Amino acid sequence: MGNLSRLIIQGSTVLMMMVLMGCSEQGGSPSSSGSSSAPTPDVEPDPILQSASTFDELVIEDGFTFDMQRTVSIDISFSQKQGFTEISIFSATDPDTNMPINLLEKAELYNAVKFSTSLPVPSYTESMVVVINGDSYAELELPIDDTNHILYLVE
Repeated sequence: MGNLSRLIIQGSTVLMMMVLMGCSEQGGSPSSSGSSSAPTPDVEPDPILQSASTFDELVIEDGFTFDMQRTVSIDISFSQKQGFTEISIFSATDPDTNMPINLLEKAELYNAVKFSTSLPVPSYTESMVVVINGDSYAELELPIDDTNHILYLVE
């Protein structure tokens, strides 16, 4: 709920700034006559941009594509109701120390049998590391399936 509140506050702030600053035309001040129009430059359109119908089809130098991240749904179920459980989700494991790195989310569960979340991750991420109750020796590296979903049952 904290993230949602923060998102609402940030969105409201941006909207309020837009309203207070006003939306002006390209020159910075409103035009006094409605019939005047800015001259259009004689620039040839880029053939690469014309050939792409969506941003996903557009490829930019160095292999960049607009499909650089995806949202992964994570569902962790427990075979028994948990009194108190702490779940930490990481995007990788440090190759030198074998410790999880890049914390994405940390949650505390009370009297629950299921944990669900959705997280944006880079599209090259193939699995995520889940640590339950801070036990990094019993960490789970869970693969992301073709539908961008992780489903795991803790027994």
